[in-house]
Parts: sequence; C-alpha cells; structure tokens
Amino acid sequence: MHIPDGYLGPYTYGGLWAAMFGVWSYAARKLKKDLPVSQAPHLAMASAFSFVAMIFTVPLPGGTTGHITGAVLIAILIGPWAAVVAVSVSLLIQAFIFGDGGVTALSANCFNIALVSSFVGYALYRLVTGLGGLLVKGRNTRPGDGGFPSQPWQVFGTAIGAYGGVNAAAFFTALELGLQPLIYGGSPTGAGYFPYSLKVAFPAIMIPHLTLVGGLEALVAALVVTFLRRGTNAILQLPKAAVPLFFAFFFILPSTGAGAHDFLIEPRGGEFLVVFGHGTQREEFAVSKVKQVRAVDLQGKELPVQREKKEKGLALKMTGRPAVVLATVDNGYWSKTIYGWKELPKRKASRVVEAIHSLFFSKTILSWSEAVQAAAVHADLDIIPLSNPLEKKAGDSLSVKILLRGQPLPGAEVIGGEHANLGKTDQEGLIRVSLVRGQNLLTVENKAPLQDDPDADKLTLTATLTFEVKQ
Repeated sequence: MHIPDGYLGPYTYGGLWAAMFGVWSYAARKLKKDLPVSQAPHLAMASAFSFVAMIFTVPLPGGTTGHITGAVLIAILIGPWAAVVAVSVSLLIQAFIFGDGGVTALSANCFNIALVSSFVGYALYRLVTGLGGLLVKGRNTRPGDGGFPSQPWQVFGTAIGAYGGVNAAAFFTALELGLQPLIYGGSPTGAGYFPYSLKVAFPAIMIPHLTLVGGLEALVAALVVTFLRRGTNAILQLPKAAVPLFFAFFFILPSTGAGAHDFLIEPRGGEFLVVFGHGTQREEFAVSKVKQVRAVDLQGKELPVQREKKEKGLALKMTGRPAVVLATVDNGYWSKTIYGWKELPKRKASRVVEAIHSLFFSKTILSWSEAVQAAAVHADLDIIPLSNPLEKKAGDSLSVKILLRGQPLPGAEVIGGEHANLGKTDQEGLIRVSLVRGQNLLTVENKAPLQDDPDADKLTLTATLTFEVKQ
C-alpha cells in the first residue's frame, strides 16, 4: 500500500501535502488539548506498533505482497486523532530511514493510511458497537464501556472497522495511482508517473485487500482487543518496560532492502571475495552473474584467477601478489512493477512501470604504481584516483575522476560509505572526496535509455572503488 517516489505527479502529492499539513496541525492542537500527559507513552507505543505491523509483509497471489497497518486498532484504543499522529510518525520514519514508501509520496501515504483508514475504521467501529448497544438495549454492558456491549460487540466492531479501514486506504491508493494517466496523459513528463488506468489499478490493489489483507487486519485487531478488553484498564496495566522495549526493537530491526546494494571485492586473508550487500549485510547471489575477473600486479601484469563459491559470495584465488582486483558483474534485468521491484525482464513481468538492465564494475586497490593506474581501467564506468589513496590519512582529500566509456562524466553523484552523498563531479568529471580511517568505499551510477532492448527501458551502470586508509 506504500506508494514509492515517482508514481505520483506533483499535482497529486503537492495537493495532499497541503491537505496533510492542515490535518497534522489540527491533530497536534487536538492532542495537546485532549490527550492527558499520562497517555503520552501510549502514543509512542502506538507508533512503534504501527511500524512493526507494517514491516512484516505476507505473499499474495500474482507475485505481490501486503501488510497490515494497525491504524484502526490505534484509533479504537486511543482515538482517531492520536492514530493520525502515531501512524504518520511511523510512515515518516519508514520513508526517511528505511526507504519504505517515497518521500514525495509521504503525504499520500499518510492521507491514505493514517487519516482515511483511522477515521473510516473508527466510524465503522462506533456504528457497529452502537447498533449492538441498541439491539441488546443496554444488557451485557459494564461501566467504562460507554454504554456499548462489552467484549463480543466490541470485538466484532473492531474487526469490521479494521477490515473497512484498510480497504478504504487501499481504495484511495488505487484512486490516486489510477488518476495519474488522466492528469498527465498529455504531458511529455507524464510517462514517468504511474501509467495504468483506474481499470488496472483498482483490481490490482483492491482484490488482495478485500480478501487476504483485510481479513488479516481484522483478525489481528480483534485478537488484540480481546486481550485488552479483559479488563477495562488493561492497557494501563501493560508493563512500563514495554515502551523502551518497543523502541529498542524499532531502531535495531534490520530493514530489508532499505538502501542500495552494491557488488564489492573484499580481501579475506590470502584470497578475495566478491560480495553483494549493503553496509555489513551480505546477500546470496548467483555467482554466474560475475562475468569477468581481473587481477593485476605492480608491474601491470595480469595474474591468473581461480573462482570458487564460498559463503554468500565468490572467492577469488590467484598466484602472485595482486595490486588491484577488478570484477564485472551482470546483475540482470529488473522490473519496477506496481508491486515493487522484481528480478524479471520487462516481457516476463506484469504491470511494469520501468525496467532496467543492471551492470556493476567493482575495483579494489591494494598497492599503487603507474602501471597499476594504467591497467586498472574498466571499459564502461570507472572511478580513477589521481594520486595514491593508500598514502593518505584519515581526513585527507583525494581527487578522483569519473569516466564513462573513457570520457569524463560531469554531474555524476558520488556516494561514500553508508550511502553518504559526497557531491557531484565538475565538467571535467573530477571531484575531491574526504577519506576516513579504514575501508573507504566510493560508488557512482549512470542511467541511460535503451533503444533496442525489449526487456529494459534503461541501462544502469554502477562502479565501486574500495581501498584502505591505515593512518
């Protein structure tokens, strides 16, 4: 249900940003006036609960996935305006830190999940429990339930509200996406936004939510309310340690696919390992993707390289002492669909927004000489140090040149470790980067349209350079 960046045009997300600023402002004033100070920890717990609920996805037919939101449950327990704030905070952190949902589309995701889902679900809950109270004419009620039937009707109302709320959010998600071809159909820039009409968007999004996702949301909400409503003040009796535990889990929870992944060459004792991952995380990949490996000594002489599958990567063994090791990796075809990225060519994926062919050029420098500098050049995309990076100290700057097929690449964004933005190259393809102690990683990417490939719209080239600063 999270809408990524690039799916909505500025008219859509801009209008929703304006609307949500008003909603957040009113919600903040409402909570400041009505929410007791003693309830503030519950708001924090609600935000953490919503985050955790949305992290776990379930597979759905057709290759897509879905997740619950917890928005309606929060609205029932501590009020719909509190739910708007709690779920919005959860969505904000997901977008900015974990890369789940777009930054420009954050307004749309908050409108759909935090606002629409919370209020629609809460209204359905009050309707069902109110009708239940009339049907039993006050029987089976108890103090503190506001005159509503006790557990059976509250659980039933919670389930109906949760089901209706998540489907209301899905409805508006489909509506916003499906309107993009109508809004931008005549615009040259509109091709980059969601290209499918309402006839495609509604069944693709609503069918899974009307079936599995809605049922799962209702089940989880009903089970939680069943537990909490065993005592009128049950939520107040939760251990105080729950709040820090929620936040500890919230911040240490690993995020799958949160950042870009690179192919790197890592020294491992007397051998080297081609790995795929992000930060310290490593993921399995098909070693057949590694198309070429080169090792060059200080004199610029090529060394023979033996390959062997090891751990989650490809081990490289060579005779002699390499000064630089290079690898070319064909990461294959990837299609950005309305369900997310799939490792499929465009002709085999369904409802494709964009498809790419991804190539990586990885290099690690171990020793330095002019012969190494001349020999260690990738043909397509390369990061070339203009001086010996191994003699540098932490805090020093290093000039590097970015070449695309042998020509300087101006305006290329260079990324450092932990995906820190180091700046863009000048008109000569040059940039100065600051070095850190230990392993340094530089990454640059280039995308270009493909004309004659039916399986991809763009060719994506990524170059990585690693070396160690010991001082």
